[in-house]
Amino acid sequence: MNNVFSKNGLLIPSIGLGTGSGNLKGRKCRKVVRKALELGYRHIDTASMYENEADVGSGIADSSIDRKEVFLTTKINTIEINNNQIVDAFRNSLSDLKTEYVDLLLIHWPKFTTNLGDLLEIMFEIKDSKRTKAIGVSNFNSTLLNECKRLGFKDIYCNQVEYHPFLSQEILLSKMTEMNVVPVAYCPLFRGEVSKVKVIKKLSKKYNKTPSQITLRWLFQQNVVSIPKTVKKRRLKENIDIYDFEIDTYDMNLIHALACGKRQVPNEETDPLLGAWD
Repeated sequence: MNNVFSKNGLLIPSIGLGTGSGNLKGRKCRKVVRKALELGYRHIDTASMYENEADVGSGIADSSIDRKEVFLTTKINTIEINNNQIVDAFRNSLSDLKTEYVDLLLIHWPKFTTNLGDLLEIMFEIKDSKRTKAIGVSNFNSTLLNECKRLGFKDIYCNQVEYHPFLSQEILLSKMTEMNVVPVAYCPLFRGEVSKVKVIKKLSKKYNKTPSQITLRWLFQQNVVSIPKTVKKRRLKENIDIYDFEIDTYDMNLIHALACGKRQVPNEETDPLLGAWD
């Protein structure tokens, strides 16, 4: 896949395979990871919280693709893991993933056993040890991104948040642009619900693309990385076939206008420690 974004010389493919949420484990997980790589994916996203790192690692190992060609992301489960356990937990992740390094290591949720500064210091020590190429965050709001900067940690590679046509992240995206933080969208297709929306179905006909392709292209044109999840070969092929057309400005705004605050994950109203909000 030739379409990538770049920060500090580290290239991240604009479409990745998400492996979270649900029961993507065991043989099913190994198979879909292997198949995705065979179809052209070069970006795989997992997390210790998903309990499938070993299966993701096996899927990569079972493929014919060299590990160096795969952009691999995993995340530290800071909800359950204390700061003094992070290094050992990450070592276990590397063992399960059958690799000596990951390309990107994230703080999975904005919950810390001591404080953000201590946590970031540990994370960047891991980066200094060459066991990850970059450090990022997930589910951080603008306030927390500003706090990272205030604490002196300016090299935050990305912020992975829920983003799709039903949820505006305009304020947060503006902050990420200001701070040169790569936005990564999870649940970009709202688990298939985008295919039921009249506006997106009309654009699908206009551009001769599926609703999923319209949505992923909409994200791509905002310089947002997407990590859709699917176990179907047809969908795997479909999700990376978005680079041969362009959505015009009027139609981009039609999709933006669909935002209504719908989420797939908790936000501050249900748990003040979870979700990215502004």
